[in-house]
Amino acid sequence: MPQQDYIKFLYETEERSINEISEKVGINWRTAAKYAKQSDWNLAQGNRKRRRPVLEPFVDTIDVWLLEDRLLPRKDRRTAKAIWNLLRKHHGFTGSDRTVRAYVAERKRTLKFEQQEKYIELEHPIAEAQVDFGTVRTIWDGEFKEFRSLTTAFPWSNAGFGVPVPSENSLCFLYALRISFEMAGGVPQKIRFDNLPAAVTSIGKNGERVLTEIFVRFMLHYRFKAEFCNRSKGNEKGGVENKVGYSRRNWYVPYPQTDGFEGLTAEIYKQAVEDLERPHYKKGVLLSTLWAEEKTALLPLPKEPFEPVEFQTVKVNKYGKVSVQQESYQLPGAQIGETVLAKLWWDNVEMLDQNQKRLGTFPRPYTLKSKPIDWAGHFAIFIRKPKGARNSLLYRFLPPAVKTYLEVDPEAFRERIQFIHKLLQEGYEMAFIGEAFEKAGDSRLNNQAMIWHLLYQLSNPDKNSHQFDEDYSPISVKNYLPRVEDYDQLVPCGRGGNANATTN
Repeated sequence: MPQQDYIKFLYETEERSINEISEKVGINWRTAAKYAKQSDWNLAQGNRKRRRPVLEPFVDTIDVWLLEDRLLPRKDRRTAKAIWNLLRKHHGFTGSDRTVRAYVAERKRTLKFEQQEKYIELEHPIAEAQVDFGTVRTIWDGEFKEFRSLTTAFPWSNAGFGVPVPSENSLCFLYALRISFEMAGGVPQKIRFDNLPAAVTSIGKNGERVLTEIFVRFMLHYRFKAEFCNRSKGNEKGGVENKVGYSRRNWYVPYPQTDGFEGLTAEIYKQAVEDLERPHYKKGVLLSTLWAEEKTALLPLPKEPFEPVEFQTVKVNKYGKVSVQQESYQLPGAQIGETVLAKLWWDNVEMLDQNQKRLGTFPRPYTLKSKPIDWAGHFAIFIRKPKGARNSLLYRFLPPAVKTYLEVDPEAFRERIQFIHKLLQEGYEMAFIGEAFEKAGDSRLNNQAMIWHLLYQLSNPDKNSHQFDEDYSPISVKNYLPRVEDYDQLVPCGRGGNANATTN
């Protein structure tokens, strides 16, 4: 304040210029002008920090989720509503969604989150649908897997259904579309698609499309009309674009655990039905009410479902095998040189002889993409927000030995997550860390030097010393594992040793 008062004195009393004041006081020109010409000297009333007593115990958990989301692709990040639902369902939160929305919006601004992409709003007639694939992730047999899900959206009512499949090929596409019709209890009169290869083989100069033969038969079977978007015009089916993102953020969060598509499809269908019990974003009526009305305008399902299959004729080679789409299948019951009919479904291959007798059924060898978990990134977040770490999206998927290692008081918990983060930064995989902790046992988990040694052993099996093959050492000696801390007793007093220790 004395300097500000002096600036005002020079400007008002001595009538110095701003440049002169700036040079005399040794400050920036703008600072000199600000205080020289300031007329209102009342104290500015700062914004009071909003109190959120109901939300306060959960803010660390929310922060962890938001920080974790920054490690994910933008389309996989949770919405405020999804966060509110997770807090209510899994953490006993009793506050309103409004409180959560306000906090999430504030935190996202702080974390510089991008605004959600907006799509052109179109008028949607009743009983018309839009279809598109989206990428989803789940924990499959203990691994983080990535695959495709076909979403069918009904923009008039905002209802929608999702069917997970391993690929976007024709058979997976038509199977998923058929299941979507069965979930809806009817067939849309008109469906808008992208120019996906499973349906469109080529596009002419005038926009005329040549469709795959199997897709044409599928259309005739279910009697719907197909429309296709112009190239690079995804906003022409904005309803399903939004539904794909919504379903990913709400139906696949937290990542579901599964070991097969059948169970996962049933779980996603359950989520879709439950989702109908919310108001329409614009009409203010429950989606279930609108959907009940829209269902009456759908085309009825045919008596027989369409079988999306392909046939291929192959011959049994001299090893008793047949090759179908670059995959070999063993047929012990077939004769060498015999002609076999391969019937390809979306998930399996049936081998039939000339009399249509089944020789064998084999699963299709789809390879679901494994997605490594960025444990180093997650543990960096845990260090910043240790109170919310156990509520992390992926904390439950840590190896059991690692979770046991972290079952300690808050102070030790912080130290241990820092230690694990250091191991991860050194390049050790989480599976190796879990194996090392398990091998160390409860008695040696506090010995970080031993953990480092075990990790080195596991990572370099060829460099491990081999045990001498001799029979004169007692079993107790052979199985002895030294405890490094026992040697502390040999340290003389005054150097950190035991005061009662003696030396020879």
